[in-house]
Amino acid sequence: MPELKSKPKDTMGLRSQKSREALRGALLSELGEKTFQDITVKELTANARIGYATFFRHYEGLDELLVDLAKEQIDKMVYDVLPVMEQQDTLSACRAMCTFIHDNWAVWSILLTGGASESIRQELMQLSTNYAGLQTQFSSTLPDDLGITLSVSTTIELLIWWLRQAEPRPIEEVAQLINEIIHTRLLQSRKA
Repeated sequence: MPELKSKPKDTMGLRSQKSREALRGALLSELGEKTFQDITVKELTANARIGYATFFRHYEGLDELLVDLAKEQIDKMVYDVLPVMEQQDTLSACRAMCTFIHDNWAVWSILLTGGASESIRQELMQLSTNYAGLQTQFSSTLPDDLGITLSVSTTIELLIWWLRQAEPRPIEEVAQLINEIIHTRLLQSRKA
């Protein structure tokens, strides 16, 4: 069973890491005011207080920055949810995930409904593939790779549905819905 001792650390230099953090922060700020398509590198670098050329030392374009932001958010969510998952309490894990999404609503709304859902899907697919053999088993008629694909895709679609609601459903209701669909109907918790 994987142990998570501390938050994921970036291995790049401190200056480079600070530039990336500033760019991700500026992107989040800009996304709170306008659509992703209306953001320019020039505005972003001005808001991040870094040079225009510095942006291109780190990213080929804004899409790559958005993917980096998505990966950072996934790492943070996994850090919050993994300890609960290791307790094999699927409803509590769903609740922790939904609480994290709710607490970061603007970011996840942008990521999942504004263009980065495929990047998030791929990243979660990889993490789930690595984790699936340790924590869950699929029904006897469902191949593991199909179970992973269905569980990740369904979870993302449920989160997108939640984020698009004019009147968002309560965390507990969404957590129970995800738990029922994914863990009760699709996956079977491994018995100790």
